[in-house]
Amino acid sequence: MSGPSGPPIVSVTGGADGIEARYTDIEHLAALFDDAGDGLRHDAWEDKALAINGDLLESSILSPGSFADAEGAVIAATVGPHGLAFRAVGMEADALSMQVSVGLLRASDDLARQAMEVLDYGAGYLLGASLPLLGLAGLLGGTALILGNPALAAYLAAHPEARDALLDGAVEDLEGFLEDHPDLVQHLVNGGGGLIDGLLGDLPPAVREALLDELGLDPFHGTTNDAAGDLAGLFGDTEVSVTPGAVDPRDLSAPGSLEQLLDNLGLTNTGADGEIDIQRIGEGDDARYIVNLPGTDSWDDDAGDARDLTGNLQLVAGQDTAYTRGIMEAMAAAGIPPGAPVMLVGHSQGGMAAAHLAADPDFQGGYDVQHVVTAGSPTAQVPHIPSNTQVLSLENSGDLVPLTDGEDNPDEPNRTTVVFDGRTGSIGENHSMDTYSAGGAAVDASDDPSINHALDALREDGFLGSDDSTSTQSYTIAREP
Repeated sequence: MSGPSGPPIVSVTGGADGIEARYTDIEHLAALFDDAGDGLRHDAWEDKALAINGDLLESSILSPGSFADAEGAVIAATVGPHGLAFRAVGMEADALSMQVSVGLLRASDDLARQAMEVLDYGAGYLLGASLPLLGLAGLLGGTALILGNPALAAYLAAHPEARDALLDGAVEDLEGFLEDHPDLVQHLVNGGGGLIDGLLGDLPPAVREALLDELGLDPFHGTTNDAAGDLAGLFGDTEVSVTPGAVDPRDLSAPGSLEQLLDNLGLTNTGADGEIDIQRIGEGDDARYIVNLPGTDSWDDDAGDARDLTGNLQLVAGQDTAYTRGIMEAMAAAGIPPGAPVMLVGHSQGGMAAAHLAADPDFQGGYDVQHVVTAGSPTAQVPHIPSNTQVLSLENSGDLVPLTDGEDNPDEPNRTTVVFDGRTGSIGENHSMDTYSAGGAAVDASDDPSINHALDALREDGFLGSDDSTSTQSYTIAREP
């Protein structure tokens, strides 16, 4: 699938035309068949009563032949082999067959998912247990290569540019391999719990127990989410502060398309660390609010950034973060009234935070969260989002970040995931906002039913294509020292 503009679309899952939506349609059809069968059976017994109608019985004396014909016709039409009761049983049998089929299909899907979880955990465990030996073998092999070839060692020492080129070539080869094998990366990440357990399990029992006690780690991590939560606990958490952001707020126009919506998010992304934008479209009771949420600013957990490594680990584990708490404080400071229509738009960690908030009953209770749009964000760790919220997730097939949840996004009628082929040869560029804006253009041009339903809903709710006035407020979210 591809449109006249933007990179080609590789796959579309979930949404109005997804598998779960079709399962739900079959269940609705089964319910209609079951109700119709109940109605026919009721009518059959009501009509069968005509056979013992007093007037009809009295007519048997005057005209035995016609009475017999009438009795036969009533019986045939109601409880006969082609009558209402027979058809009622057939319709109810069809309803039961559809319900059982959907149940079996869902059970099969769940069984396959659980089997893959077990396989990925086992692969991760074996890798974790083998890493010390693999690392030693790699070190010895590299040392042997250099010692066994003194001329090469001397040349690299005298020509650092050659050494750098060799390293650059190795990095480029690695980037190309990861781009071409995203499924492998996803399975490796999904085995993260097993990897941690394998590393710990290879230690002497006394050392292992002492380390678990000292760090406060659990002895078993069944999933990557469990491992992320345990690791996040090592860094701790702090309070958050929210202050007005840019002195000159970014002038974000009302987006006319998904590409323009992501362009606006790209502008927010150029702000200072921790900044978010809250855009109001319309006035008074008709106002809608778009909250733009950029991704990770720093991998240094001592820098005071709310968008850091700790936040990523906490979100994968399904925990609140300084960032999500700061977003809620910023929305309150912006004066968004309770129950107002809201759309959360996030890149990378910003999309993770958006999905997390959309699944939070307290957050949903404060606002009418109508839409979430994510770009390059792992969101499968959020298993369910209320049906009143439509989620549109964009993932670049060459981007490793959306794979760090270890699983595909859930296939739900209100969650549409679009994977496009925007590979650039660079891991960083594959994750950039420019790449995702181009992906937005491809989505705008698509004729896929699930995509069209998602975009139509964005337009109907006034978040795309509005000519209403707009204003933007910026806020900076930071960890307290």
